[in-house]
Amino acid sequence: MLIERATAKTAIENFDTPLALFDAMSSAVYTTDQNGLITYFNPAAARMWGREPDIGSAYWCGSFRMALPDGRSLAHEECPMAVCLKTGEGTCNREIIVERPDGVRRNILVSPQPLRDDAGCLIGAINTLTDITELRESERSRDVSTQLTEAILRNSQDCIKLLDIEGTVLSINPCGCSSLELDSETDALGMNYFEFWQHTDRDAALAAAEAARKTGSGRFTADFVSRSGKSTTWDETLSLTTDGQGVPNGFLVISRDMSRELNEAREKKRQLEQQKALTEIGTLALSEISFQEFMDRTIARVAEVLDLPLAKILPYADQADHLWLAAGVGWHDGLVGHANVGVELASQAGYTLSVGGPVIVHDLQTETRFNGPPLLHDHGVRSGMSVTIPGTGARPFGVIGVHDIRLRQFDESQISFLVTVANLVASCHRQNEFAERQTLLVREIAHRSGNMLQFVTSIFNQTVRNSENLDDAKAKFGLRLHQMAKSNLLISNDGWSKTNFRDLVMQTLEPFRDRIDATGREVMLPAELCFDLGLVLHELATNSTKYGAFSGDHGKVSLDWKVETRDGRQDFVIMWSDQKALRCVEGHSTGFGTKLIHQLIQSKWAGRVTTELEPNYCCCISLPFPGQLADSSII
Repeated sequence: MLIERATAKTAIENFDTPLALFDAMSSAVYTTDQNGLITYFNPAAARMWGREPDIGSAYWCGSFRMALPDGRSLAHEECPMAVCLKTGEGTCNREIIVERPDGVRRNILVSPQPLRDDAGCLIGAINTLTDITELRESERSRDVSTQLTEAILRNSQDCIKLLDIEGTVLSINPCGCSSLELDSETDALGMNYFEFWQHTDRDAALAAAEAARKTGSGRFTADFVSRSGKSTTWDETLSLTTDGQGVPNGFLVISRDMSRELNEAREKKRQLEQQKALTEIGTLALSEISFQEFMDRTIARVAEVLDLPLAKILPYADQADHLWLAAGVGWHDGLVGHANVGVELASQAGYTLSVGGPVIVHDLQTETRFNGPPLLHDHGVRSGMSVTIPGTGARPFGVIGVHDIRLRQFDESQISFLVTVANLVASCHRQNEFAERQTLLVREIAHRSGNMLQFVTSIFNQTVRNSENLDDAKAKFGLRLHQMAKSNLLISNDGWSKTNFRDLVMQTLEPFRDRIDATGREVMLPAELCFDLGLVLHELATNSTKYGAFSGDHGKVSLDWKVETRDGRQDFVIMWSDQKALRCVEGHSTGFGTKLIHQLIQSKWAGRVTTELEPNYCCCISLPFPGQLADSSII
């Protein structure tokens, strides 16, 4: 050790600093002679190298191995100390990597400086080693953290902004630029965050900023309208930022678009409300309330669930030439129960009946499929949807419709809801009709049993009086009794309730189906009237069989019916036209068939019967239409 000290002293004898001071330094220091032999190293250097090199035999540096910062190996004879001795010029803070014998690698800053004597000749060099491993690790960690932060900001679905204390945007991430519909971050710089919001939302933003100043954070929810007019809902969190001295200098704002979550929540709530309403309507359909009350309560619930000001149920009238406003909400006083809507394609209801499926109107003012009835235009309707309500037979019950005075879009769930309601209305109507028919049928059986026997007896007596012999009477009576049974069966099948006149025609004149041209719209008539008209049609067909078109193989008869309106009165008119004249009929006006027709039409139903025998037989029957709504108007 004395030799080492002496050699070291020789190397640094021009320095006034004692060796004991170098030994006590925490920084690593070592010296070499002019040839590069290590002449001295302090304990800090030995700890850094992880070993003690041999004085007088180790060259250039005491490290086990060395490398450059990029990982390339560095030979001892090429290290900074060797370069300093070869060139005679020092180096400050050159970074290398030192590897110890145990494999530990350290980042070191070396500063080799040449040592000269009084004559200026190079006698050696001194090197100071500074361990910066922790600094480099900290920098690497900081770089990773920075990269992670940048990746988070770049890929975040939240809008993240940094503001100064006045709210000016200092930085913004890509999501923020997209939300503001900006091309780049530069376009956002200098904008004021609080000016993004309108009216009360701006007050909420300022209040959140004030809360952040006091407590460190503030929060609010607001609607943002972009440059293109798109509206979204955002959850805003403001966190106060400070400088190195803890003085507030701005806000970190994290904005999260809540539109999707809110829409999903609203949609789920809406669907639950629709399901609840369908359950309520279904329960109503099974209750014992009247069908009118069911329609009133149902249409009110529909309007409430769909959040629409106008809703209606339009059943077919008996004449089948229009629909009437049976139940509804939002319409002008006096219309519900009285107003009628045409079934022509010009109206939304008529168009709905023609297509059979849901009809959606986005804007009635630009609608091209139909014009819409005055009922809708008078109420300022813009949007709506309507659905056909199934009936008990081929003809629908009517239409259910909902409307809005604002432009409105309707989705699949709303359409499905209205279709389901229409089916529930149809089901309730069928049950109501069935119950009414059962009650009417029981009453009618009790009422008609005695009348039927008297009627049959009367027909029998008149048939016998107008027959040539017993066989003729038996045949005529049998045919008339059979027709009575067919009419009775047809009407009784529906519970002795209103019957479609077309069905009655097809049933009564079944044997002549291919030889009758029957035209006329669907008309619902009372059961008793249909029963009597069945007998009338039978007598007319019998007359043509004996003397007219049906007496040959190819003759045809035309049968037309319609509802005529004259002076506020509606008449049901039937026209029977035979291709042949009935001149050969003897005592036509006094025959039983003629008497029966006149008795039923004129005496019982206050109608009129007009006949022409030449040139072709024609019988015109006109009788007041039952249950007409004389005080209603088509709108």
